[in-house]
Amino acid sequence: MSVDYDVIIIGGGASGMMCALRCARAGLRVLLLEKEILLGRKILVTGNGRCNFTNINASGAKYYGDGKFAETVLKIFPARACLKFFDDLGLLYREEGEGRYFPITGKSASVNDCFAAALLFAGAEIKCKCEVLKVYKSGGGFKAECSDGAKYSSKALVLACGGAAYPQVSGSMKGYELARSFGHKIIKPRPALSAIDIKENAISRLAGLKLYCGASLSVYPKNKEEGEITFGAKGVGGNNILTLSRNAKPGDTLILDFMPQFSAEEFKALLKKRAAKYPSFKIKELFTGILPAPLYNLLMDYAGLRKNTLLVEINDNIFDRIVSTVKGWPFTVADVRSFKEAACTAGGVSVEEINPCTCESKLEKGLYITGELLDIDGHCGGYNLQFAWASGYAASKAIEVEYGKSNSKEN
Repeated sequence: MSVDYDVIIIGGGASGMMCALRCARAGLRVLLLEKEILLGRKILVTGNGRCNFTNINASGAKYYGDGKFAETVLKIFPARACLKFFDDLGLLYREEGEGRYFPITGKSASVNDCFAAALLFAGAEIKCKCEVLKVYKSGGGFKAECSDGAKYSSKALVLACGGAAYPQVSGSMKGYELARSFGHKIIKPRPALSAIDIKENAISRLAGLKLYCGASLSVYPKNKEEGEITFGAKGVGGNNILTLSRNAKPGDTLILDFMPQFSAEEFKALLKKRAAKYPSFKIKELFTGILPAPLYNLLMDYAGLRKNTLLVEINDNIFDRIVSTVKGWPFTVADVRSFKEAACTAGGVSVEEINPCTCESKLEKGLYITGELLDIDGHCGGYNLQFAWASGYAASKAIEVEYGKSNSKEN
């Protein structure tokens, strides 16, 4: 069988670049096709342009879709191996809490630049501004037809096209279409890791605040996230909100705990102690130094508290009303922000049809599907990029075994 390449990789994002680099280092003839003007467009905007490229706590428990599938992939290329890999690429990085790692430069471009240099040195052929319109089996291998009229053939094919999130920087539905052409089942894609809009107009009174809160959805009460929440004119964001958003839908109740560091009993005791110390103060002084003014003013209106009430006049029922509101304030989900604001995609190619040890299709030998295109999405905090690197690595390892040569540049 005469082919142009050993492997064609469609998509120059995280999983595609990882797969291309390792296959090229193994001596394979690699063609990496990317529809955008440059590789890694989505990487450049991750972490607010700082690129939280992995998380040392990555495990199956941090992923939705199929945690066992994710766990198997992650064991092939765990986070510590990822850090060693970037060490070898020459990237300097630092840990910034909760296991999150960022380039020491504070710039996502540092990750892209390291990869671009390594790909060039390894000899991978890269074609940007080349959108793949169609892929199919041909002569025992695969053919890819591109928007510029070019056709390329290969022994193996990797779909690393990414998901539908961030269409302004490469996200699209094209990868699902290509996977479906081989008979793969697609779980309906939807936005994940996105801000949540709130139905109550009063949320605008908190616009501009950043508060450390606990957050949960009434439909998933045990799934409680803690972290800094940002309040906007119409809704809320922040890492814990982004993580919850993939399970949120209009009409659900988002419950915010503005004092997650205290139990209800502890917080009530704190308030009663303050009231006993300053009995002649008005009720708003009860919250001074505890809650920001926009929040306690809204709290008093929401809980029906009279602003001229003296602390000495507060009875146990009022304390309970304050505590229950602060520790479990319900807001109604109006909507989850669209793909344009979502950091990743939930849904995708059903992993029931993918071998987790190799990321090879169970329906078509020689076809591999990686990264965000799969029905796997992780919590906010570097987990999705770690899965992308790991799935690209797993595919490259399998491709090297199946199609590799003896002149490997990397063991």
